[in-house]
Amino acid sequence: MNFIEGVKERARKDIKTIVLPEASDIRTIKATEIAIKEKYAKIILLGNEENIKNMANENNIDISGAKIINPKTSEKREKYINKLFELRQSKGMTIEKASELICDEVYFGMMMVKEADADGLVSGAIHSTSDTLRPALQILKTAPRN
Repeated sequence: MNFIEGVKERARKDIKTIVLPEASDIRTIKATEIAIKEKYAKIILLGNEENIKNMANENNIDISGAKIINPKTSEKREKYINKLFELRQSKGMTIEKASELICDEVYFGMMMVKEADADGLVSGAIHSTSDTLRPALQILKTAPRN
């Protein structure tokens, strides 16, 4: 068994929920299909559900096993806004700024991890590493995870 197969096998033994905030990128949609088909992660895609499903259908990609959440309409939006405000208010965060940031899929996804609604987040198809790390450090380093 090669290294990658070994990692996949370990993942299958302890399935985690992974957030993919870059669902507007076709590579993310393809990766979702593979992860679901090979059963090594539960996937949450962030973005506009109709757009994501249309892209998948147009490219004959099956993402039917993924959950899709739109940060702009999610039932957890207010909870995440308030938590982000609470975590960062000593650094100048306002409720208005928190509301704006939660519309960003990476910030929303990081709040999902912070609030234990997901186990991890993978980004890097569209966002640079530094762009992804910035919200991660702002959110995850602020206080211990619940």
